Amino acid sequence: MTTENSVRFEHVTVAYHQAVGIEDVSFSVEPGEFLGIIGPNGSGKTTLLRVVLGLVAPVSGRVRVLGASGHDLRQVRSRIGYVPQRRPLDPQFPVSVREAVAMGLYPTLRAFRRPTADDRRRVEGVLAAVGLLDTADHVAGHLSGGQQQRLLIARALVQEPQILLLDEPTSAVDVATRSAIVELVRRLHADRKLTTLYVTHDVNEVLPCVDKVLYINRTVRAFGSCADILNRETLESLYGGRVVFAEEGGRRYVIVGDRHA
Repeated sequence: MTTENSVRFEHVTVAYHQAVGIEDVSFSVEPGEFLGIIGPNGSGKTTLLRVVLGLVAPVSGRVRVLGASGHDLRQVRSRIGYVPQRRPLDPQFPVSVREAVAMGLYPTLRAFRRPTADDRRRVEGVLAAVGLLDTADHVAGHLSGGQQQRLLIARALVQEPQILLLDEPTSAVDVATRSAIVELVRRLHADRKLTTLYVTHDVNEVLPCVDKVLYINRTVRAFGSCADILNRETLESLYGGRVVFAEEGGRRYVIVGDRHA
C-alpha cells in the first residue's frame, strides 16, 4: 500500500477512429478504495478500464496508475487483475479449472519456465478463496455460469494484484448468483486489501460495498461518495426521470428508469 493515488485520471480523452470514447475524464481512486462505475451502454465504462490497463492511450490528458504513466503503464500491468465481461467457455476445450486459473500467471512467467511450487500454491489459494477448490480438476467449460465467473475472478487474483478491475461481473447470471458474486468481490476486496474498480449497469449492485461512485456517460457526470451520488436529486438528474427508493430486509434499493442524461 502506498500513499500515492492508485489511479488518477486528469482530463483524459480517448478516441477510436475519430469517434470519442471518453472525453475530459478526471477522477482519482486512493489505495484500498472500492469504486463503483455506472452508466448506460456505450458510455465508456470498458474504455476507462482499458486505459487503466495501458491497452488504450489517451489522445489528451494524463493517466497515472500505481505511480506510472505513459508507456510505463505496461510495467505495472502485472500488478493489476482484470475480470472481463464473461463469455461462455467452450465445453469442448479440454482445459481444467486449475489450468484455466494458472493462465493468469502466464504474463509473469519467463519464456519456457514451468510453474513453480509457489505458483501452484497461489493457484490452489485463489481456487479456495472463490469456492472452486472442489472443482479444480473439472473441465472449465462444464462449470455453471456463476462458477465460470468465479473462475475468471480467481484467474485475475492469482498474480496477487494491488488493483482489481471488474467489467460487469454479474452479467448473464441469475439474481441469487449475482448477489453471491457481489458478496465474494466485497470479501476479497477487504481480505486482500485491494483497490477495486467495479463496472456495472445496476446501481443497486454497488450500494453495499463501495466507497465512491463514478457515473460516466462519455464524460464524468458525477463522482463522489455514495451519499453524494446515490440520492434522489442527483440520480433524477442523471437518469432524467423519477427515482424510487425502497427498503427490503434492512437494505436500501434504488429503482430508476432507462433514460440517461
